[in-house]
Amino acid sequence: MSYVSAFPAELQAVASALLPALAIGEQWPASQGFTVRVQSQPLSAPGRVYYEPSRLRSVIESSSEEARALALCLGTRHWDGFIREECLRKVILVHRPWVIPFVIQLVGEYVIEIIRVVVASIQCFDRTGYRSFLLQNPEFIATTKCRAISYWNCNYRSQYPRREDYPGLRVIEEVENMRDAAL
Repeated sequence: MSYVSAFPAELQAVASALLPALAIGEQWPASQGFTVRVQSQPLSAPGRVYYEPSRLRSVIESSSEEARALALCLGTRHWDGFIREECLRKVILVHRPWVIPFVIQLVGEYVIEIIRVVVASIQCFDRTGYRSFLLQNPEFIATTKCRAISYWNCNYRSQYPRREDYPGLRVIEEVENMRDAAL
């Protein structure tokens, strides 16, 4: 299924200009990914994007602050794990509510090196922002947790015999604690 974009009102103009600029030279159209609520507004992210890496980097370097942050978020959906990690390292500490789902999504995926970047940064998270996001999106965190458990079971069980030691599940536990602190 092809990606259908949806962004909070504050990002509409930025996204409308950014998406076509990133699509120039795209190898394949983006696939549909996840849809969440950010401050009660829909945000739809692609499953994977196939942007030309040099084009993505050029757009990131030449964009305004908001467009740069959104391009980095979209870069965390790139088919190349090295580019996903590169974009994550730059966007993870951007304190915008709409960055949060892009970060959380990565801990339910299979690249442990990317998950470790999230683990290393979790103490710097905007706890209020994460709490608000998780309260609006309980099904998203539940699905992400199920995926993390599945990847742990299939790929990392021998490296992390105790499920709770697996980095992806440690992140999820920490963000669930942020959510529960509000209850």
